[in-house]
Amino acid sequence: MKKAIVAVFAAILVFSAGAGVLEAKKLPPKLLVGFEKDSDIKDVYKENNGEKNYPVEKVTENATEGKYACKVTFPKDGDWPGLHFRKFDGNWADYDVLKIDVFNPTKEIVALNIGIADKDSKITAENYFGEYNQRYHGATILKPGKNTFEVELAGAGVEDKSRALELSAVKVFAIFVTSRPEGFVLFMDNIRLEQIED
Repeated sequence: MKKAIVAVFAAILVFSAGAGVLEAKKLPPKLLVGFEKDSDIKDVYKENNGEKNYPVEKVTENATEGKYACKVTFPKDGDWPGLHFRKFDGNWADYDVLKIDVFNPTKEIVALNIGIADKDSKITAENYFGEYNQRYHGATILKPGKNTFEVELAGAGVEDKSRALELSAVKVFAIFVTSRPEGFVLFMDNIRLEQIED
């Protein structure tokens, strides 16, 4: 009887140790851009086929991580004004989802788009975001108030469906709008990668 109890106790210890190892493998969220540093704003490239001199500011309003968020006041002209991020940790391979906290202060529903380019997106000095068909494209609908834009990374492929994104070598991602109210303002914060719970 004593041997059986000892064997059961030993099995419990082994199982517990194994569970601890499994739990240790889950990675904490990886912050890509938090807008806490001035460089988080300075390093953002504003793109638009119209007015490019629109305000991008570090503010305390609607921050969800740290003290600051990014406030973008979009221009009235241009078809796809947005922000292009080029300085971040580009190894996304161990993560399942990209998340961005977004606050829409209007009473209108607005579409928000994202593009992601990797090392094989044919990026050049002249074409820093690569070729359209060699990027991932996604979109979400922002309701008034708080939103979290989520992009599932597993199986995320490029526009022409020829391949999956190389998640270990992401080079550029962009967040942009198309149709929007005049003088549209958007707050974003806590651009991060997360693993999904099993």
